Amino acid sequence: MHSDLASTLADSRSATTRWLALVEPLSSTQANWRPAPDRWSIAQVLDHLAATTGPLAPVLLEAGAKARSAGRFSDGPFRYGPLARWLLRSLAPAGARPLPAPKLYRPSASALDLAEVTRRFLEAQRAFESAAESAEGLDLARVRVPSPALRLFRLPLGVWCLSTAAHTLRHLAQAERVRADSRFPEDRPDRGQA
Repeated sequence: MHSDLASTLADSRSATTRWLALVEPLSSTQANWRPAPDRWSIAQVLDHLAATTGPLAPVLLEAGAKARSAGRFSDGPFRYGPLARWLLRSLAPAGARPLPAPKLYRPSASALDLAEVTRRFLEAQRAFESAAESAEGLDLARVRVPSPALRLFRLPLGVWCLSTAAHTLRHLAQAERVRADSRFPEDRPDRGQA
C-alpha cells in the first residue's frame, strides 16, 4: 500500500480507537459540557466529524471508481501543489491556528445524544476507511475530487485522504483539551443514559 494511504488508515484507525476510549465513560452531561459559549463540547466535536467525513466518503468512492475505469493508475511518488500542502499543514493536529468551520459543518445542536453521534461517527469512519483502501493503485495526485460542500473546490484524492485523517486527529486533540479542562464536570449521575 502506498505510504500516503497507509498513513491515512493508521491515523484514522488510531483516532477512532482513541475517540471511543474518550467518549465511552462519559455521561450525557459530560459529553455536552462546553468550556465556553463559543467553544464546542466533546459531543459537538464528534458531531462535526460525522458531518464532515460522512458526506465525503461516497464522493471519494465515486471518484476512485471513475478513475479506476479511466485507467488513472500510478504507484507514485506523488507531489501535491501549494494549496494542498497548506491545507495539510492547517489541518494537522498541531496546526498553526483553529480554522472556523463552515456553517454547513457546525454541530447540529447544543445538547446531543452521545450514543447517536458516536454511531454516526463510527459509520462515517468505516466508510472513509473503505474509500481510502479502495484508492490503492490510483494516481493520488492527479485524480481530483470535488468537495461535498462546494463542488468547484477540488483537491487530489491523496490530499483528501491525508487531510481527513489529520482533521479527525486535530479534533480529537480539541476534545481531549475539553476533557482535561479543570472545570470539566466529574460527576456522572446520568452515565449510561447518553
